[in-house]
Amino acid sequence: MTTIAERVAPSERSTRTKFALACVLCGAEFAPDAMYRCPGCSGALEPRYELGSVDFYRHPDPEQVYFDLLPLTSREFLDPGVTVRTPCRPAPRLGIAIGVPGLWIKDESLQPTHTTKDRLASVVTAVLRQFGVKEFVGSSTGNSSTALARAVRMDPSMRAHFFCGEKFVANHDIPADPRTAVTAVPGSYVAASAEARRFAAERGLHFDAGFFNWARREGLKLAYLEALDAMDRTPDVVVQAVSSGMGMLAAHKGMREYLGLGRLDRMPRFLMAQEESCAPAARAWQEGRAELGATDRIEDPRGLATAILLGDSSPYYPYLHTIAAATGGSIVSTAREDLVVARHLLHALEGIDVCHASAAAIAAVRDEARAGRIRPDETVLVNLTGRSRMIDGI
Repeated sequence: MTTIAERVAPSERSTRTKFALACVLCGAEFAPDAMYRCPGCSGALEPRYELGSVDFYRHPDPEQVYFDLLPLTSREFLDPGVTVRTPCRPAPRLGIAIGVPGLWIKDESLQPTHTTKDRLASVVTAVLRQFGVKEFVGSSTGNSSTALARAVRMDPSMRAHFFCGEKFVANHDIPADPRTAVTAVPGSYVAASAEARRFAAERGLHFDAGFFNWARREGLKLAYLEALDAMDRTPDVVVQAVSSGMGMLAAHKGMREYLGLGRLDRMPRFLMAQEESCAPAARAWQEGRAELGATDRIEDPRGLATAILLGDSSPYYPYLHTIAAATGGSIVSTAREDLVVARHLLHALEGIDVCHASAAAIAAVRDEARAGRIRPDETVLVNLTGRSRMIDGI
């Protein structure tokens, strides 16, 4: 694999990155705009770049390093210090313990809010500035809103309204600030998202759109680009815990771009993990279904992995199914007790404290290795997406 060739951006080089928005489903292309769904088929949109003009730069901020692969026309839209580079390294002790000696881990718990969602916050706020949006509405189970609120507070001209289900209030770490209001509503994430959408429509405010916000996914993909540039080989399998799965869609896009740039020699298999108590995507995958129906909805999702407890995955599952099928991967569920064991192993053998959602990815690797679906000679990259902010011990 080609290693990253970092350069200082020459002052005479244009800062304009040319991109178009393209529909993931039908392929229709559109000029850059603050829209997130295809007007024709309602499919997810993604930015596409002219890879022949892509370069990489030496800079402490990841977004500046990978600027040519971001949907921004000027570096000035980015605030400094929203994210940091995080380590990606071999984890042989843990790998041997779970049957995968070639295990690599990307530790996103070292981001400022302790989750990979700082990456999406940096690019989301930059893209909003690009389109002149100063006030927006969003929802999450905690991590995304916490990260976005921090990014908003770094810009005195920006304001945000966040909604969450009442059971997820403790997952938020948003200091009292008139520019980052948080509203709890009865019910789960689905109910909070519906209320956020209604609130935005009534006031004529920009709605963040979650999974379908391509700026979010472009930020999240940088964790994988960093990981690939740190590795001395192409991984055979990439693994992450999922709820909507926007991180996996982001990773797949980044790897397609690296294939186009000749920085990868093949596409890895994608393994996605959910907690058994809330695993509609995993169940549908095991049953061979390409879509979810009304009976797959979980009205009151419960479990240890609070960051991935999404009761209605129906709008997102078809994208995950496509990626898993295209890469020879899978969507799996892990038992509660296995999450606990995996979290303990990570801490004991690698000194890393992660949330139970991140531990689900390790548990999934152990399960797949035991079943013979991951071979001992394969290289596996696990993205540990964050650390818990709740006081629940190791």
